[in-house]
Amino acid sequence: MKKHKIMVACSIFAQELQAVFSPDSESDIIWIDAGLHADLHCLEKELIKAFEKGKTVGADMRVFFGNRCHPDIAHLAKRFGAKLSPAKNCIDAFCGEKAKYLEENRTMIMTPGWIRAWPNIMKAMGWTEVDVRINLGRYDRILLLDPGIDPLSDEEILMFFDLIQIPIEIEHLPLDHFKCVLDEFLR
Repeated sequence: MKKHKIMVACSIFAQELQAVFSPDSESDIIWIDAGLHADLHCLEKELIKAFEKGKTVGADMRVFFGNRCHPDIAHLAKRFGAKLSPAKNCIDAFCGEKAKYLEENRTMIMTPGWIRAWPNIMKAMGWTEVDVRINLGRYDRILLLDPGIDPLSDEEILMFFDLIQIPIEIEHLPLDHFKCVLDEFLR
């Protein structure tokens, strides 16, 4: 009999993961809100809750988060017998070493998922628009890597620009690297 599989995954990967991953009938995905990255205590609580659920059913657990998204994520995964993704963060999972080149010249990389997560991040941090601008003020541009699955509308892009006041450039994100990372991780 096959062991039930559970993947605990950051919601930042939701659309991309669903586009390249076809889980078998014995797999479940437990999504953790990406906005919780802004509150490490809440993120840890949600991870533990997901791990406990997987442990209760005796599942083969995989954690598709960046291995640097929480300072104790490796310890938590090991404690619950879960395999942790090799990617250091979501941008690494999406584009690997190419990220270093893309982040040059004071560039911050985002995906549509991150831009859509900002309201939750602001809420968790207790930030206003001024706080966002101060914290992102070191960047000269935002590079939006868009795989084209659910592109941001013009209105969403303009609202985000109004919030951050930093130029936004859009570049297509092929999911080849992401699929390779995911396939290797699931083996």
